[in-house]
Amino acid sequence: FGRPLAGAEEERYNQIVDEAQRINLQLVKEPDQRAVPGAQPAMQLPNTPLQNPEHRFGDGGFADLGVMPGTKLLAFANNREGRERAHMAGRWFAATLAQHEPSMRWLKQHGITAQPQMALAGGVGTAGGALVPLELSSRIIELMDVYGSFRANADNLPMSSDTLTVPRRVGGLVAYYTGENTAGTESDAEWDDITFTARKLMVLTRMSSEINEDAIISLGDKLTQEISYAFSVSEDNTGFNGTGTSTYGGHTGVLVKAIDGDHTKANVAAASGHDTLPEINSSDLISLLAAVPAYAKVGAKWYCSSEALAAVFNAIQIAASGNSMQNLANAVSPSFLGFPIVTTPVMADSLTTNYNGAVMIAFGNLAMAATVATRRDVRVAISTDAYFELDQIAVKGTLRHSIVAHDLGSTTVKSPFCVLTGTT
Repeated sequence: FGRPLAGAEEERYNQIVDEAQRINLQLVKEPDQRAVPGAQPAMQLPNTPLQNPEHRFGDGGFADLGVMPGTKLLAFANNREGRERAHMAGRWFAATLAQHEPSMRWLKQHGITAQPQMALAGGVGTAGGALVPLELSSRIIELMDVYGSFRANADNLPMSSDTLTVPRRVGGLVAYYTGENTAGTESDAEWDDITFTARKLMVLTRMSSEINEDAIISLGDKLTQEISYAFSVSEDNTGFNGTGTSTYGGHTGVLVKAIDGDHTKANVAAASGHDTLPEINSSDLISLLAAVPAYAKVGAKWYCSSEALAAVFNAIQIAASGNSMQNLANAVSPSFLGFPIVTTPVMADSLTTNYNGAVMIAFGNLAMAATVATRRDVRVAISTDAYFELDQIAVKGTLRHSIVAHDLGSTTVKSPFCVLTGTT
């Protein structure tokens, strides 16, 4: 009926799903072999009931590879499909991290590769790495869209090689009035190229060797979430604030490019004396909105920190009309003047800092201004040697991508994405 489940209903739902999983696993364990005379016994997969918390992963049991009733998954949806994906992720991590034989057999039976790769460079343990299966890799990318403001709102492209060149239209045909019996004036469409160069983004962590033996499905769920979140934070910081240095993989962010002096149409100065977040008023925001051309307003959004949301947008709405139904609803889906507000911690967040000449808030269609091109989806490598003396396992996630802020107007051409800078 479209309403959330009550506590008792959700608990009962979880129990039903767990029981269905147990039955499905029993069916996998005991396929019908009567049609094949002399067939070998079915591959024996552990089928300990999920409700038995005492049966440990290290004993070959299945309890830790399932999800206990009432457990809330973080990286996967709390429904049947989410639990199946979480189970697959747990199996993959169990096979690659713990070399768990039953999980290796399960993955092979279901056509999922968990074969470790030999290391290609020094300093990586003999356990090497393994390709993340498509289901897990796509989930990490999905979570990056959820957690990351930049990837979720910028344009996205796949890269088939380390470099990708995309044509961009910078000028079109021109129509001229012409007199009778007079030759027309010729014009040409103008194009240039946008080049993407893949850079490697890495997240590295360590874990106790005992953890993966105790609750591998929870570990798989948690690692999926943490790797996704780490990549998302980096992409946000790079996409918005990248300075073109090695710290940001050579990428220059949209906020930095907008105020570099070559894209003045993307830079809107606040009124004199408005150089802190609480000093921004509705006139400043309207000036910012007006700077974005009409074609880019379809899909345009406000971009700011959560502090700016409270000190600027919420303050203006409350001062104008108090707590109406509209701005109360904005606590869930904030908007201003009909445009959604996207918050990101990488933008100006101090209520006292002087932001003279610095970006405080942005507005526009980010997908028209910047693109995230992905060369290769996520890979995870595992080393049992790096922290051998500590009995720990090193886990490394890598992603190859390129971020380009390609359309921020110029000194004469309007930009689809503009920023508001402080003025002392």
